[in-house]
Amino acid sequence: MGENKSIPYFNKYRAIVIFFLLSVILIMTINFSACDSQEKIIKIGNQAVLSGGDKFYGDDQLISLKLAVSELSPVRVGGFDYRIEVISKDDEGNAERAFLIAQEFVEERVAAVIGPTFNGTTKASVPVYAEFNIPVITPSAQGNDISRGMPNFYRMIINNSQKIENIADFIDQKLRPEKLVIIDNTEEYSVKLVDFLVEVFGNKKISYSKRYSVKYDSNEYNVLAENLLIDEPDTVFFCAPYNEVADLISRVKKTGLKCRFITEEAGMDDRISGLTDKLDLEGLIAIIPEPPALAKYTEDKSAIDFWRKYSDFAAKMKDTNIIKTGPGPFAPYSYDAMYILIGAIKKANSILPEDYSSELKATSYNGIVGKIEFNSNGDRVNPESTVFIMKNGDWVRFSK
Repeated sequence: MGENKSIPYFNKYRAIVIFFLLSVILIMTINFSACDSQEKIIKIGNQAVLSGGDKFYGDDQLISLKLAVSELSPVRVGGFDYRIEVISKDDEGNAERAFLIAQEFVEERVAAVIGPTFNGTTKASVPVYAEFNIPVITPSAQGNDISRGMPNFYRMIINNSQKIENIADFIDQKLRPEKLVIIDNTEEYSVKLVDFLVEVFGNKKISYSKRYSVKYDSNEYNVLAENLLIDEPDTVFFCAPYNEVADLISRVKKTGLKCRFITEEAGMDDRISGLTDKLDLEGLIAIIPEPPALAKYTEDKSAIDFWRKYSDFAAKMKDTNIIKTGPGPFAPYSYDAMYILIGAIKKANSILPEDYSSELKATSYNGIVGKIEFNSNGDRVNPESTVFIMKNGDWVRFSK
């Protein structure tokens, strides 16, 4: 019988096939190993004003975010460790520039954006992010209309409406005046605040007897003081800077009228005691849109610890272009913003906005700035204000 010469050829072919398959498996193993070892990153956008005269606000936000990241990163998500990377972009405090910056962040596929700094830049940016379901958390923009119809928007700070509602509630529930007069100083800020206060009074059925609108002028103030003497209010709310508040109080006291004065943050300043007799200022009340934990004379441990950590962290930063004179008023809001964002990502076990947005909406977190919960508009639920009163020439916490 003759030899079968096809067998050696078959064996050779089989060997080639096996070698090829083993090579493919080896290459795939190496590639998968490389993929597993590749660093995983969560990109968080930091949109702020980082140049010009308002640069401090942006730098303050940046330092606060990086401090939080130093404590939170890496984050365990979906079985992998993710490094948090803060990507900063300067919108220059300009709405048109902010619109372009928002588009850049969308292209870079950030998981979320913290910022912007101002109302105008926030209003210009939020719709861009909304189109791609990217959450925006502002630590500082207080405009009422920013959040309307924007499901991706979250605000860490009290908004302008809530600030004035807290003033109205304090006057109505704590002071219960029999005859209230309200005054603006004709400047835009003062007029708008008092306009909205009047609106809130109407909604809450709180009565007031009269409103005055008077510019800062010696003769005008003398006439106003005489009119108040005729009106005989027991309580006067005056929205104006501290020097104007002191001037009006001094003139009113000279008429012999005994009434209580209330102001807001513009009227609260330690320098007011040097402008008129301390006895005239006794009992002056100021309602400040800051939670008790952060307001003047706080003894809150978490706030004090944050300010210390912020200063220590900023001192170690090597970037000499960063302004390190903070922490500023919005620093703790920026810090807490990063914590609630990463908290939502961890709960959802995903870095994708479509997965973790529901957890962000359901936030219930005790932060430095107080209890953080959001309503359907992304605004804080029941943000607190702090009330101060002048005693012996000094501001002290109000208690009644």
